[in-house]
Amino acid sequence: MTLEGIDVHAFVQALSVPTEEALGVLSQIQRQPAAWQLAFDLLASGDATCRFYGAHTLQAKIAQDWDTLDDERQDALRGELIRLVVENSSGPASVLKKTTQALATYALITVPERWEGFLPSAMEAIQERAGAAASGAAILDLLEVFPEELNRAVVGSSRHGKLVQDVKASLPAVLQILTGVVRGLPGSPPAGAGPGFVQQLGRSADGRVRAWRAILQWLQFGVSDGEVFVGLLEVCLDQLRALATHQLSGDAHADADEIAAAAAVAEDMLSNTHMAARYTRSIGALALERFGEPWAAQALAQCAEGGHAEDALAWGAMLISFGETFTEFVVGHVCDPALGPHVGAYLRLMLALTRFPGTHGVDEEISDQPLNFWYLLQEALVDYEMDADADSDAGKAAVAATRTAVGQAYVELLTALVAKCAFPAAAAGAWLDASRDERERFMGYRREAGDALLNAYYVLRGGMLGLLVDETLGSMAGFSMAHWQHVEALLFALRCIGEAVPDAEDAHLPRLFSADMLAERFMPVLQAAPAGDRAAQWALQTVKTAVVSLIGAYGDWWRGHPELLTVVVPCVTASLSQPSLVQAAVAAFRRICESCRDQLTAASEGMVALARDVLLAGPAVPAREQQRVFESVAEVVMALPPHEQPSALAPLASALIVAIYDDVARAEAATDPDVVGALTDHLRLVDALARGLQFPDEVEEHALAGDPDAGAALATAAQCYQAAAGLDEFRASLLGALGRILELPVWPRDPRTGLAEIDDALLEGLLAVVNSSARRGPHAFALDFGHVTELIGRAWDVLVARRSDAGERAFGRRWADQCPPLLQCISQLATVYAAPPAAWHAARPSVAEMDHTLGALLGRAIGDTCAGIAREADPPTAAIEQQPVIVEYLLDLCTRALQTRPEHLASGERAAVASLCELSTHALLVPSRLALKPTAYFLAALIRLSASAAGESQRAAAAGALLRPMWDQYGPAWLQATLAGIGGMHPRSLLPNLTELLFAMAKHHPSTTRQWIALLLAERDFPSPHVDDGAKRQFASQLLATRSFVRAKAIVAEFSTRCRNIQGTMYAA
Repeated sequence: MTLEGIDVHAFVQALSVPTEEALGVLSQIQRQPAAWQLAFDLLASGDATCRFYGAHTLQAKIAQDWDTLDDERQDALRGELIRLVVENSSGPASVLKKTTQALATYALITVPERWEGFLPSAMEAIQERAGAAASGAAILDLLEVFPEELNRAVVGSSRHGKLVQDVKASLPAVLQILTGVVRGLPGSPPAGAGPGFVQQLGRSADGRVRAWRAILQWLQFGVSDGEVFVGLLEVCLDQLRALATHQLSGDAHADADEIAAAAAVAEDMLSNTHMAARYTRSIGALALERFGEPWAAQALAQCAEGGHAEDALAWGAMLISFGETFTEFVVGHVCDPALGPHVGAYLRLMLALTRFPGTHGVDEEISDQPLNFWYLLQEALVDYEMDADADSDAGKAAVAATRTAVGQAYVELLTALVAKCAFPAAAAGAWLDASRDERERFMGYRREAGDALLNAYYVLRGGMLGLLVDETLGSMAGFSMAHWQHVEALLFALRCIGEAVPDAEDAHLPRLFSADMLAERFMPVLQAAPAGDRAAQWALQTVKTAVVSLIGAYGDWWRGHPELLTVVVPCVTASLSQPSLVQAAVAAFRRICESCRDQLTAASEGMVALARDVLLAGPAVPAREQQRVFESVAEVVMALPPHEQPSALAPLASALIVAIYDDVARAEAATDPDVVGALTDHLRLVDALARGLQFPDEVEEHALAGDPDAGAALATAAQCYQAAAGLDEFRASLLGALGRILELPVWPRDPRTGLAEIDDALLEGLLAVVNSSARRGPHAFALDFGHVTELIGRAWDVLVARRSDAGERAFGRRWADQCPPLLQCISQLATVYAAPPAAWHAARPSVAEMDHTLGALLGRAIGDTCAGIAREADPPTAAIEQQPVIVEYLLDLCTRALQTRPEHLASGERAAVASLCELSTHALLVPSRLALKPTAYFLAALIRLSASAAGESQRAAAAGALLRPMWDQYGPAWLQATLAGIGGMHPRSLLPNLTELLFAMAKHHPSTTRQWIALLLAERDFPSPHVDDGAKRQFASQLLATRSFVRAKAIVAEFSTRCRNIQGTMYAA
């Protein structure tokens, strides 16, 4: 027999293997109408594989070609499917499941319109055909398969609702059958009368496991009846108790899969927040009573002793689910006469999970799971105390009793977490040889445990601090490396709670950080020399790091105890000479300097000497850590009176200049290939020192706003800085060194242009020095305006050279990488020198000179950058897409110039401004936030200024005279690009930026915008073919009529939705 050229007999033989070729042929046949009959033929085969593919074909045809059958054939198919399910109920299991899936697919199409009450009638029909005893396998398979298929089905929302409604009507009967199966476990409470197949299925562990999994599937449809829900939960917990009993006795009925399946159901039910809110007392009391029985603790203990991690995970997930859902119930009943003992038992179960034996990440993955519960429990305790009646004696007594009861659990939690956070007690070498993943998992656990320790502190407060301090003092008194893990864990716990301990704590920390303790316990540990093998050295380093980190964690506390700084600071600084401790020591040093800046001024000379020693140490202290030390020392120096700052800085500034000039000399001699790195590091140290010497931004802002006290402070500092000969010499030497750096012979030359290729990191270091010393207020390192702008101009010459007066340019090979930091530096200068000179700006040149100089620099940067972007690619939009960062920095610079002092642009080259407008036009066409956002901001500022009238301020009128022609020339293109983006050319995430720009046009130039927008919207299919002329006119009218930006956003959003043709869909929200 053939089927459209296919030898069916040969095909069936090949399918019984099956061969790859046969499966390909099957896929072809399934598209043909004759496949309906082929499916039944295959299902009648004696070969199980053929029957499987027959059922598969039948399911595919039902799903894909349902409409090819007439109504009569569709109705008849139901009985045939029931027959096939019954015939294959004896197996194989794969054939039965596939046949049942075909029946489920049929039901998804016909229920409820053509098959109401699907499940009861299907189960009844199966029992009639197979008999009550023999129908169990088919019915259980159906109850497993149907919810899975319903989840996978793609049906309309209205049909899905009807389907679920029909299914939910059958839910009580379904659950009765499935719970009857699971109660077939020996030792379970009697299940009562039921169909014969229920008892038969319940006799096997496999049947019970499948029933539990089916229950989990059916729960997703929602059991709304509280009595049914609580009854099902009671069955589940009772069965878990019976399973635990079998497991504890070690008999054959203890099945790990059954425990996991039943626990998964309990976990799901106990995490049902909807039912928990409605039936809190019923569910909470039932669960606590069961968990308070001995079996739960015994089952967990057996898992811990025997290393049964999978069983422990199952029990733990259920317990944690209850705790995270019923946390408030637990707290509210911890002192309840009836439930209180059960709450205590439950908390002990959670503690058992928390202290599960082993090293997390290495040989156990359980102890991290309950950590979130302890956070929720602490939060619930706070809520309980806030809601309690604090005015009555009974309310106060209840709060005290509850806090005491919960606190006892947190005391045990503290002990458990300290033990779990300790590094493995085995030889440290084994830990060092552990895999990277294992070590990272353990360190991740420590971070999470640290948060749990903080939760414990919020409950126990001073009591916890006292416990930790007492144990730490006892452990440190006889400290030896034999028990270093416990000591390190104690120090870690103390560090974790440091942020929450009050700065005024005076009961326990004075004992921990007494002068004797620091000098006799901590300092010897920090000064201990490494000895022994690699493992012993690592162990000592770990303890040292814990000590230094602990000191840093209490930086704010040291502020109230300045008498101890003379002891604690040496503890930290002594660690700077040990490479393995540098990072922790610098972090602690910075924290102490930030917190105790005023208290450390008396020791400023020693601090400067420390920074000088760090400088002389060279590579022994990493560059980044050196910078942090320098910045911290500078912050301490800034706390000195201004007239004392120059002399305090002199030794360090002198050493820095000597080091920089030595680097420059070696670079000029081209004898040391590593000198560029050293020079970069030293410039970064100047930058760090300059950052630390800055006045706070708020002080500068208050002074500029007219605050007399702030202004007087800045003026005094400026006078001291100008009168200090040492600082004047330092500034001159620094400027000279920066100039020589740009001309170093070590830089390779581009053979095409002859331009030097300066190292990126070194140029950024040079510019960082300029940025950090250029401030609106006075600065000890402030460089002369004329010299610094000349320096930036020379740096620009390294990137771009002009070949002729006609504007021909040559760009260096590093231009694209080095242009952004230079633009940022020019932006910083433009901001600093935007305001007229104040009393503390005596050394600044005239406003006219600054405007001319910065205008020329800005004009050149704009012109060259626009030309450089254009040369990257063609068309210009492609160039902007390739260099969005440069576009962003350039437009940010120009926006800042327009907002602070537009005269800088007005005194520059008009051609440069025109190039900028041209670039902005193209940038509006690029669907990238990196390019479009700064473009919109820049153009909005430009449009606002272009509308300035002659009657306004002189600076506004000058800006308007320059920018109004730009609006007239480029405005139509800007408006067209903006409307195109709103109409769908750009993603909707960019609508806020486009709206801001469009609103600026309509607000500041209403007449021309009205004229241009009418012409643009009159074009066919612009900005979208989905909006008609009426919608366009309505949009333009509403936009031009509003003066509210909020209203404009709504108008643009609605119009954009119409343009994209997504109104009425979920995407329109």
